[in-house]
Amino acid sequence: MTFDEIQQTLEQMLVVQRESQESQIAQRQEIQDMLAYQERQQRLVDRLIGYSITNESDHLTLEERLNALGERIKRLEGRES
Repeated sequence: MTFDEIQQTLEQMLVVQRESQESQIAQRQEIQDMLAYQERQQRLVDRLIGYSITNESDHLTLEERLNALGERIKRLEGRES
């Protein structure tokens, strides 16, 4: 093998290696982007669950108050009879 052939082979190997590294970097960036997207989605889900739980607890509190008020009205009506 001549010097020029060796040099050409090495250059081709370096091109392949550079392309492989660029591909790996691009894949790594895609994975990071997907993970960031998943984290944003998870935060949104957590917020929605929080809103749901908060809203549900508001309904329970209101229902408990209405029940207590109904019982109080029944007691007062019972006294008046």
